[in-house]
Amino acid sequence: MGELQLDIYAERIRREYDCEVQLGEPTVNYRETLTKPVEFAVTYKRQSGGRGQFGEGYGEIEPLEDANAEVEFVNSVTGGMITSNFIKSVEKGVREACLEGALTGHKISGIRFTLRGGRTHNVDSSDWAFSRVGYYAIKEHFVEKATVLEPWMDIEVSAPKDYSGDVIQSINERGGKMKDLDIQEGLCHVTASAPLQVMFGYSSYLRKHTSGMGTFTMEFKENKEVDYHLQEQLISKYRDSKAYKNQQASGVGV
Repeated sequence: MGELQLDIYAERIRREYDCEVQLGEPTVNYRETLTKPVEFAVTYKRQSGGRGQFGEGYGEIEPLEDANAEVEFVNSVTGGMITSNFIKSVEKGVREACLEGALTGHKISGIRFTLRGGRTHNVDSSDWAFSRVGYYAIKEHFVEKATVLEPWMDIEVSAPKDYSGDVIQSINERGGKMKDLDIQEGLCHVTASAPLQVMFGYSSYLRKHTSGMGTFTMEFKENKEVDYHLQEQLISKYRDSKAYKNQQASGVGV
């Protein structure tokens, strides 16, 4: 459903049901991934009277060739340093953290997590403790070389040829990349690509600046790294969020 259809339905709800409608900006499906391999060593230890919690693990996290690929977990533990049930707990913690994100609160993809060894305690080791080993390996070490990906879209715009300059300018102002301009039978056809997050509201903009005669379509092209300033904005927004503060309040694992 496009922006125009949403506006029409919102107006109908207001008019027919006397119900106020608030339309917000859609969210962008950002992703987090790695730029370079990182090593990790995590010791999770808690003691509050009675039985404690202990788990320890080390290994490395590395980027996959496909940054959009699902997270891979590799068990390279030898010599029985960690029992199989605790290894599964480490993987559970890794996948939990990857769903939450670590740098900006967005899902992590395109990494391989390799567990190479660790230590257990005869009394205090537990599934929970080892799940925190995997969890904090992501939360505290993945971020050292992490980056954020954003979706880029292929865009096709059609408008009367007299508006070709306005269309091209609108793409450039949004940081888009022009591919082609074709003018036939009084119409201009522009093909380009641009980040999804700058295209919200473009339908309304195009109608306004082409006397209602411009149209456009877009479809997903690829994920690309965001620029430094946007990444810093996303990090700052995440660190101000309630979810991040709750995680920090729960304590760290190293």
